[in-house]
Amino acid sequence: MKRWISIFMVCLMLIGLSVTGSTPVAAAEEYGWVLVDTHVFPVSKYFTAGTFWIYEGKSDEKMVEARITSIDSNPPDLHARYTWTDLPTVIHAKEKVTIRMSQDVISYNVGKYSLALKPTFYADVPDLELGYGTAGGKSFTGVYEDGKIVETLSLSPGYITTGGVQVYNGDESFQKSTWADLTIEFYDKPATVGTKKSLYVALYAGGPGNLGSRYTYEWKVIPAQSQSVETFKSGLRISWQPAAALGYRVYRSKEKASLGISVTDFYITSTAFVDANAEDNTFYYYTVKPVIAEAKPLEGVAEKLGNPIATFEVKTLGTTYKPGQFKNFIILQLDSPNMSVNGMNQEVDPGRGTAPMIISGRTMVPIRAVVEAMDGNINWDGATRKITLNARGNTVEMWLDKLDIIVNGVAGKMDVAPISKNDRTYVPIRFAAENLNCKVEWINSTKEAIVIYEE
Repeated sequence: MKRWISIFMVCLMLIGLSVTGSTPVAAAEEYGWVLVDTHVFPVSKYFTAGTFWIYEGKSDEKMVEARITSIDSNPPDLHARYTWTDLPTVIHAKEKVTIRMSQDVISYNVGKYSLALKPTFYADVPDLELGYGTAGGKSFTGVYEDGKIVETLSLSPGYITTGGVQVYNGDESFQKSTWADLTIEFYDKPATVGTKKSLYVALYAGGPGNLGSRYTYEWKVIPAQSQSVETFKSGLRISWQPAAALGYRVYRSKEKASLGISVTDFYITSTAFVDANAEDNTFYYYTVKPVIAEAKPLEGVAEKLGNPIATFEVKTLGTTYKPGQFKNFIILQLDSPNMSVNGMNQEVDPGRGTAPMIISGRTMVPIRAVVEAMDGNINWDGATRKITLNARGNTVEMWLDKLDIIVNGVAGKMDVAPISKNDRTYVPIRFAAENLNCKVEWINSTKEAIVIYEE
């Protein structure tokens, strides 16, 4: 029986190698706190006009906004919006979870009244309403944008008394548009699989109560799809689930027992990384750690990292693109308005939601974003409807709705013409990038085009 099991496992390994060219980490089932539900609490009916006070509130999964005013002849107006970074999809036992709570002050006037908006972040049992807690709950510790330790997270400006202007129940570091990093050490491994705990992000706005969201986690097997690895001709791509962090450090080593070195001098903000500078036919070991707090070199404070959230073991293929030259990468994903440039997330077309799409089997992208990421430029001639790309010492000329292309003065043809959509020019990414001396790879499992180019 053991012999047949061994043969079966060997076959599975060979199948995996033939499909991806990589060797994933062999691991037993791993347990952790897995996000199973996100609940946005409905806005209370008390957020409305009363006989004297007027309360307004709105909320979604990552935002709360509240306003307090009145029918006073000289009415106060306290109005702020709060947003926070993504919470992790998986939390390990006793892992520290950090969110960045940003406060956008829209109006900052309480007149002669003692008004306050009080955001908070806490962990507790999974079925509480906002504003309630148990003896087993956990509150945040935090640091303001200016480096000061959080004492009271409350927007509550001074108000008039006979003794003059006083600060009401709030720390001066938070009395402006600013942010604070809030950290909770989550719960340890429970005795029972299926146990649930929740994280609550809330805003207390006085009389009407609270606004906010509940994130419920269950202790269970961490899904295998929490991380993935793909090899391709010019390198490899790794991805992982987001964690509560400012960003991520990716470490690479050729030795399994060694962490190795960070693949970038800076921490990255994307949850996917392309290693376009790996050697061919080589085993690599990658470790991803969340960045909990930035370094403060002038104060002698080092960058603060969390425990590893993903590890990978992979063997590269034997077709390195331009070996010996340092290479950059851009990741564009179908229907996504975001792209990753060397691991840093940014919008393809800020504020417009523009995203790559497929036309006639070709990946079409808003080309300006790609060219400018390479420090190039793009010109438009409305009279002739010509697009001219200048990047990396090359000039590419194309025309809307025409198959003609001229690369450094040499004429050619494309099989899909550039088009205009929502006042943006879309071109076939492969034709444009390869004619700017770039390499384009397609990852079918994630619907991503990866553009690789050397310095």
